[in-house]
Amino acid sequence: MSDPILYKGRGTPDMYDDLMDFMNYVFGFDGNGEDFKKILPKLYDPERDPCRSNYVVTENGKLKAAIGAFDSKLSVGGEILPCRGIGNVAVHPYSRGKGYMKDCMKMALDGMIADGIALSVLGGQRQRYQHFGYESVGQEYSVGVDRGNLRRAFEGVPMAEFEFRDVGASDTDLIAKMAALHAARPMHMVREPEDFYTVARSWRSNVTAILKAGEFRGYFVGGLQELTLADPDDLTDVVRNYVAKRGEISLGIAGWDTATVAKLAEFGGRPSLHGCYMCNILDYPRVIGVLLRFKASREELGDGALSLFIRGFAGDVKVRIEVKDRKPSVEETDGDCDLELGHLDAMSFLLGVFSPERFALSPAVRSWFPLPFYVDTADHV
Repeated sequence: MSDPILYKGRGTPDMYDDLMDFMNYVFGFDGNGEDFKKILPKLYDPERDPCRSNYVVTENGKLKAAIGAFDSKLSVGGEILPCRGIGNVAVHPYSRGKGYMKDCMKMALDGMIADGIALSVLGGQRQRYQHFGYESVGQEYSVGVDRGNLRRAFEGVPMAEFEFRDVGASDTDLIAKMAALHAARPMHMVREPEDFYTVARSWRSNVTAILKAGEFRGYFVGGLQELTLADPDDLTDVVRNYVAKRGEISLGIAGWDTATVAKLAEFGGRPSLHGCYMCNILDYPRVIGVLLRFKASREELGDGALSLFIRGFAGDVKVRIEVKDRKPSVEETDGDCDLELGHLDAMSFLLGVFSPERFALSPAVRSWFPLPFYVDTADHV
């Protein structure tokens, strides 16, 4: 039997129906209750050309592997980091062991480096994706709140009344207000106003407006995820209303949002801190600079200097980081470095909840890390 004719490259628009059927088959979706187009229309609606965002392998014209690589932009204190997220990692069960996943991942990552992507994100099994340069990073606090917490914390304290209204695609005025509020968040994945509702509905989440006496005061998606308020002083009463009406909740809060964490910790369960997503830093100087400036805008950093030699996924780089008079600067250097780090260790050192290498730093320099990084669930791929 002759060898199959192989194609390895980007998908083409004519593959759309076959790609959707292929991915649903590999992931065990029936196309009715579970279907890529229904779970993530922000990526897989035909007008978004998901084939062009997929790297595929075909044998004699039949799909055998596909990996999506979808562009996004992380806004950090007004600065933009170009990102690309990996999703729908799919290999036909009869084609496993042929190296097709590695082929697709290599094409996707080579494309990111060529296109100047600063960092890539994905969700998945940590050890599996460490082989491709990804590590679990970021910081998210979890705080549980139940009726018992609130009864003891607020006995005899009146509660302002808030209304929670589920929002549909026709509620254009409310959606516009949500989009504007989201765009004002200090760190967020950029969502075009016309795409806000579609993105927020990812993973089949409900989108809910928060009203007080008929006035828009904020929104959330799913079970109080991505809670975003026009007035932070509403937080306590919004959570009290939610628990009273819908039951106990575990809130996930970005690690940089210390004011919200502090308020919830006053009456919720004990907060826990954990990583929030996996990423692959492809442009260390740019990522470090943007995130460190963001941190310096929110808290006081100690003065000091640190030079890192990083054996990065996209190539070796030497970076000098300095904070002087509480103002940070980051630049590439040719000089000697204080610390050498492999790629995975470097990401944990810079963005991770835990890094043993940070223990050796001076207290002032240690105050810089971890750099803040967070991606809301609706923006996951």
